[in-house]
Formats: sequence, C-alpha cells, structure tokens
Amino acid sequence: MKQVEQQDWEFLLHGSVEDVDAFLKRHPGVFSDDDRTDFLQAAREEELSSVRANLFSWVYGVTVDWREVDCEVVRLFGEFLPGEVIVEEMAEGLTLSYAGEIYSIPLTFSPNDRYITIRGIADIIQKQFEIRLFRDSYWSDTHVFVLMSHVQWQELERSHIAEVEKIFQKITPELDFP
Repeated sequence: MKQVEQQDWEFLLHGSVEDVDAFLKRHPGVFSDDDRTDFLQAAREEELSSVRANLFSWVYGVTVDWREVDCEVVRLFGEFLPGEVIVEEMAEGLTLSYAGEIYSIPLTFSPNDRYITIRGIADIIQKQFEIRLFRDSYWSDTHVFVLMSHVQWQELERSHIAEVEKIFQKITPELDFP
C-alpha cells in the first residue's frame, strides 16, 4: 500500500515554489523532464495551492473518469490497498473479494454507478481506510481521490483541520459527478 510521506503532506499544505522542484525530484518515476519543466513554470505563474494539489494527486491520487467501467474503478482503488482485490462483474453488479471476504456492490448499470462503486468500496474498507475526494477535481469529468488509513487522516486533521477540509471532501451518499 502506498503511504503518504510526511514531507509530501507538508508540501501539499504549505509548500513553496522552491518546494515544487524538491517534490518532483522525490518522485522521479512519476514525472518526466517535460512534466518537471511544466510544473515548475506553473508554480511560478499559477495559483500555487492548485499546482501543489495537482502534483500530489499525480503521486497519491486515484483518478476516476466519469466513463470508467466499474471493474476498473475497483482495480484503481485496489492498487492503493494492502493485499489483493479481485472483482467480477455479475448480472446484478460487482462481486469483490478483499481481505478474505466476499462483498457485493449492486449497480444500476447507468452513469450513476461510478459513485455507487466508490461508495461501495468505501463501505467495504471503512474499518481501516477512508476515501476522500480532492475538491479541486469535483467540477471536472475526472475526479481524483486519496485513500488513506483512518489513523493517517486523524493525524493530519489533528494538526491541519482547516486545510484538510478545504482540500478534501468526505464521500457521502449524495456525492456524485455534477
């Protein structure tokens, strides 16, 4: 499971233009030289908080397009969970195998299914983990999420509650693509 490093949290919440380059260098396998040049220029010319959120989401985000098929949504989140996640599409929805248990996520086979699937995954992992939406991605057709343990979210909220609430939205029954 990919864990968010403390220095990367500090970057997301308070990083300077100079910190952008350090973040890029800490994650060489994620960013190409062209990406590095583009992000450094953006850090100097655009709103820095958006640039930091964008960079952070490239490394730690689960990106879900509104057209994504539901099995793929499960696979994307599964990359950020410990252990294997197996998903199978059935006539009534999805069947997931995770942590030795079998779960069902009933679907409507409509565009609403993306968030039905995301909420289903969130319910399945809720004892240990929480999924939150990057607020900056909400009005896009592609939403970006961060999946972390409850302990990590609690530690982050303890020291940065206002920033966390500004950047992330908890997954609720009402949340869907706009």
